[in-house]
This record gives sequence, structure tokens and C-alpha cells, in this order.
Amino acid sequence: MTTFKFALGAALIAASQLAAADVAEVKVSDVTLSVAGGWYYMPVEVEWRSLTAGTSVGLQNPSFLDSMTAWHGRVAGSSVTDGASSAMASLTARTAGEHLEGVTAQAKVDVSGGQAGWSFANVLDNQILVAVGATITFSVKVDSLLASGGMSQGNAYIELCSTDFTTDTCLPGNYAEAVVFGDSPYSGPSILTASWTNPSATENTWAKVRIGLSASADSVSAVPEPATYALWLGGLAAVGAIARRRRRD
Repeated sequence: MTTFKFALGAALIAASQLAAADVAEVKVSDVTLSVAGGWYYMPVEVEWRSLTAGTSVGLQNPSFLDSMTAWHGRVAGSSVTDGASSAMASLTARTAGEHLEGVTAQAKVDVSGGQAGWSFANVLDNQILVAVGATITFSVKVDSLLASGGMSQGNAYIELCSTDFTTDTCLPGNYAEAVVFGDSPYSGPSILTASWTNPSATENTWAKVRIGLSASADSVSAVPEPATYALWLGGLAAVGAIARRRRRD
């Protein structure tokens, strides 16, 4: 009886290691926009501008997709499930002002059993007109950033670029990112901040701003250690041998 329990336990422990879920999750809040030395104008709900925010998620094996677009500062959400695997993204509505005040965002993927997935929360993708001599600053609070499993990752970012509506010119100094990769704890800043100053001394100038979250996880590509396979197969073999011996008895 003791031998049977040991063999069954070995098989179950190894099987649980083979089937462990991979998870990635990113949450942010307190999205803010401020200006120093002038003014800014950021279009919202205008006919000449496409929607400026949204969510998009997917699972790959088999494939499930969901997406939604919206104006920034509005509610948006997407989700898909496949058994125990899921991917979701959400944006809450602003609580004040006309842009991003009070917005929170989340992107999460939880996969197992050979499934893989991704999730994007696009908080803002828009142009912003900045006055001569003015500096705009965006910031977000990183509430949660985790990745569990060798093929998981999560990140949050703010990017500000010069733009002529055709080409965006982006510099490292106008970019901020929080990122984590599988099984490594996040140790970066709790507040992301990026600024952009109008480089023109004579003209009000347009800039491009992107704020987003992404999460991905893959339980397909994670290759178990040989020792795990050996334990699993050995345990199953022992269980089978014991069962056959009991039937003969």
C-alpha cells in the first residue's frame, strides 16, 4: 500500500508541474496629464480623428479573439476563455475632467494545458497640440506587474514623440516603461512619468502620445525539465505495475 501511495504521489506531483498555469498581469491607475509653461489641446470625439483607446485579447491554441475600441476616458473591455485559460483587458471611465483623470487599466493572461495568449489595453493613442515653450507630462501608477512561468511577460509604457501626422520621431528620453519577465519579480518604479517639450520657438506643435499595457503567456513553449518527465513517467509506470499485480492477485 505504501509503495502504491508513493508511486501515485510521484505521478500527481509531476503531472501538476507539467500542467502549471502561466500568468501575466498588469494593472495601472491614476493616469494624469499636466502642462507647464503654456497650454495643450488633445482632440476627443471629433470627426477627423479615429478612436483613441481600446482593448484587444487573444488565445492561440485554439484561437479566440476579442477587441473593442473607444475614445480615451471611456469604458472598454475584452475577454476570451478556453476551459481554464483566459485573457482579458479593461479600461475604466474617467472620473473627472475631459481626458484621463481617474482612468484605470488592466491586462491579464492565465493559460495552461498547451494554451498561449496575449492581452493589450490601449489607454491612449492620440495627437496632442502643445503651445510654444510648453512641456506636457503624463504619469501612471503601477499597481501590479507580475509574470509567473518561463514564457510570460508584462509591461506598461508611456511614449511621447514629435509628429507631422505621417511620421513619428520618438526619442528614448521621452519614453518610460515598467516590464517584467517570467518568474522575475518587478523591482522598478511605482510611478511611470514621461515628458515632452515643444521644440519650436515660434509655433504650436503636435506631439504623439501612446500609453498602454501588454501581457502575454505561453504554456506551449515551456519545456519541462527532464527530471519532471522522468518522475511523471516513472510514477505512472509504477502505478500501472501495481495495478496489474493486484489484478493477478
